[in-house]
Amino acid sequence: MLRESSGHQNLPVDVTAITKGAIVDPLVPHGRELMAFVDAIVLTDPDELDIARKALHDVAGPGAVTRAAAVCAGFEGTNRVVDAVGVPVNKRYYDIGDELGVTIPDHLR
Repeated sequence: MLRESSGHQNLPVDVTAITKGAIVDPLVPHGRELMAFVDAIVLTDPDELDIARKALHDVAGPGAVTRAAAVCAGFEGTNRVVDAVGVPVNKRYYDIGDELGVTIPDHLR
């Protein structure tokens, strides 16, 4: 979604930041704080989550924390359903996997 929405708005984004972490600037406002927040949620690290939540709140405000958490929840739910039923990855997204260095399993192609 980030790649698509940034393309529609002609805004730069570096999606490799997803897999390369803090060494790459995602080029989105508050990107490093958002990534830290998402990582803490995905890795279920409560100590890190408190730190990341406060950092995101401090730079972007309480609304940003709420929106980021809602997006994470939506993705988590969608991914669980898609994984459970074995929905194949659309061929148009293969290049994203390549760009991120993520191998799409054969059974999902």
